[in-house]
Amino acid sequence: MSQYVSYSEQELLEAIRNDNEKAFEEIFNRYWSKVYGTAYSLVRSREVTQEIVQGLFIALWDKRAALTVNNLLSYLTMAARNRALDVIESQLVRKKHWDYYKNFIPQQACTTEQDVSFNELVVAIEEKLELLPEKSKTVFMLNRIEGRSVQEIANILNLSEKAIQYHLTKSTKELKLHLKDYIISVVICCYLFL
Repeated sequence: MSQYVSYSEQELLEAIRNDNEKAFEEIFNRYWSKVYGTAYSLVRSREVTQEIVQGLFIALWDKRAALTVNNLLSYLTMAARNRALDVIESQLVRKKHWDYYKNFIPQQACTTEQDVSFNELVVAIEEKLELLPEKSKTVFMLNRIEGRSVQEIANILNLSEKAIQYHLTKSTKELKLHLKDYIISVVICCYLFL
């Protein structure tokens, strides 16, 4: 049994600031499962969760000299949650946009002009999403792209359901306004070739 099992969080943090690898090992053993659970509850993929947890603990070790944390478990779980949300956003945007918006286009043989119009639409969606406030963008991605319920998003983001509805309404209105010209051109293009 390691001598570090009885160390407090602050003692362990002080030890890793002094490059103590055994203290870092104790931190990992003490908290990895909670960090893993937090990330997995969001991304629902063992491989992606393992990457998040590994990256988080590597970053903890890399930043050990300057680390000032009062509650290590809270710090680690919040970091895991933020990393998971970043992964969701970065990995799913293009694929999910395609899956979501292809339903608006009639099923038929695509032409080059239709492909170009659709690609312009996808780019316009991505550009507008990047301009949305961070919370609105995250809520939109979780609901419209991943298909999560308002209640589930409220639990993930620690917001009220009313706040989630507000962000959904706001982001949807802004996207519709920004995309109306693109959607009209894509629909017209598709109907010309029916």
